[in-house]
Amino acid sequence: MDLHDCFELEDLFPRSFTDFEERSYGILFFNTQNKDSFDSNHAVIFRDRIKNITTVLEDIVDFYYEKKLTPMIYQATRDQGYFSEIAEELSDAGFDSWTEEQKFMVLTAENTIRPNTAVTVRRTVSWDPSFEQIFAEAEEPWETEVARRSLADPDTAMWVSYSDERPIGILYCIKNGNACRLNYVLVSKLHRNAGAGRTLTYNFIEWCRENAIQKVFLWPNGKHPEKIYFEGGFRYAETVNAGRALYRGWYFDNTNLKG
Repeated sequence: MDLHDCFELEDLFPRSFTDFEERSYGILFFNTQNKDSFDSNHAVIFRDRIKNITTVLEDIVDFYYEKKLTPMIYQATRDQGYFSEIAEELSDAGFDSWTEEQKFMVLTAENTIRPNTAVTVRRTVSWDPSFEQIFAEAEEPWETEVARRSLADPDTAMWVSYSDERPIGILYCIKNGNACRLNYVLVSKLHRNAGAGRTLTYNFIEWCRENAIQKVFLWPNGKHPEKIYFEGGFRYAETVNAGRALYRGWYFDNTNLKG
């Protein structure tokens, strides 16, 4: 399967929930009010747009320093191997670089998830302050701002799961053209292993089917989520070696960046 649309969305999906500035070489994402979110605070650079990597790195460092954010750079998804090619330049500019495996799964098979009928799932189009308890109980408070701002984007769809009318889980995605990315699934630690995440995923997949979305993708975070996604019809498509670089010269409040 051609994953070009998916790779493009993978690089640019933070535009739905954070501030950004475009450059000739890429895009700079930032949110000075949510420094703990790495998805909200990083640069994406594209190899075919770069003439002088040293100048690009200097511009990135200056940009984030001005905003009192620690510079972090993502290699464009389609540019596998690029950060290995420029490892020396990255190091000279003050960055530690590495690669992470991203295992792309695409929805191609039947949805065989059995939702928990005791868990109610509703699609939401407006933010409710009660959703914040999900992130607090999951110990991921930095994701609250990401989810809230995502919901304001017209290309985002969001579902919330309830137990006795109490929000216990959340899932949201972003659609762009033929591609749809499952951005995040989160369940309160007080309600895990009760089928909330599985039921959210079931409803999301059914919505994708009903809307005839051609390419629905994600990359799983662990064996248990991957098992659920497989039951939902997602199948392995490709593993990408994602390049990452973090500035080591100085640090602000976002030294422990999180997703």
